[in-house]
Amino acid sequence: MKRRIFIGLIIMTAVITGLLAGCSSTEENANNEGNKTTDQKISAEERKRIDLYLAVMEGAFREENGGDLFVAVKLDTLAGLGDEAKSEVLKELKSLSANVYGFDKDKIDNSHFKVDADVRLIRTLDGSLLWVEIKEYSEDKAIIIGVSWFGNTGAVFPRYDAVFADGKWQLKLISMAIS
Repeated sequence: MKRRIFIGLIIMTAVITGLLAGCSSTEENANNEGNKTTDQKISAEERKRIDLYLAVMEGAFREENGGDLFVAVKLDTLAGLGDEAKSEVLKELKSLSANVYGFDKDKIDNSHFKVDADVRLIRTLDGSLLWVEIKEYSEDKAIIIGVSWFGNTGAVFPRYDAVFADGKWQLKLISMAIS
């Protein structure tokens, strides 16, 4: 009788252990899902705007740039994004430069920019200043300008017609201004 109880306890312990081994904690699942934890703090609309802004700024940078020692981004032009989403934009622009940061016109880094006597920007020193100018924006369409500025006589302003289809933005270059 004792032997049957002992064998029964062993079997129950093995079954319970097997069931628990297949489960994982919520914390483990969050850690295993990589970028999903970041995306939980960023709304779907912000993610959509992030993708648009990245595509446009990267497109402008590819057209022309002042070098890749640094990329500064005018964060105040990223309409509809909270601080977490703006940080995500900076992080994802690391494909252009290892040194990406938010530009602050009140704290100009003299190692990255040459300025005149009135502290106005003249040019970059082996880097680029990026921003966007939204002309129109709706849920699945936008007219937007990307700017890659590297000097008073060095900048490109590609204007795009953007359409959101199949989960990503399709950009069509509709005009290009060059300084």
